[in-house]
Amino acid sequence: MMELMEMPMEEARRITRHRMLKEYGASLLQRRKERGITKIELFERTGVSISDISKAELGLFELSEEQKLRISKFLRRQRII
Repeated sequence: MMELMEMPMEEARRITRHRMLKEYGASLLQRRKERGITKIELFERTGVSISDISKAELGLFELSEEQKLRISKFLRRQRII
């Protein structure tokens, strides 16, 4: 696989963004599961749609900064089971 530094700039940006979305999604899923929170409960407590949560956890969608903030605040208040 070609190193990022060897790629055309746009392709490197696309790959980097894709990696960031995947990492954020994996982190969100892990934190939600550790706290025993369902997607439905997360939606009910934050107003972020279940569809957006699902796509974000799969690394297919970038949540808005406001959505990320609401989710982060809610998850920080929850104890890990």
